[in-house]
Amino acid sequence: MAYFCNDCSYRGSSSGQAGNCPACGSFNLGKTDTKQEKAPRSKVHLIILVVLWSYLIALIIWKLIH
Repeated sequence: MAYFCNDCSYRGSSSGQAGNCPACGSFNLGKTDTKQEKAPRSKVHLIILVVLWSYLIALIIWKLIH
């Protein structure tokens, strides 16, 4: 279970001792399921990332050679 503060945008795995925000002391905390927060990255994003980094490295090498 993860907590988030609606006042100061604190996000963490624990709340204060009295159920308040450890960062600002507000009692305006919400709970969220950690499984819903992390969406798996698709293979398409990884392929695009690799292609763009490869292109950047190729441009840098080409610029250094010429």
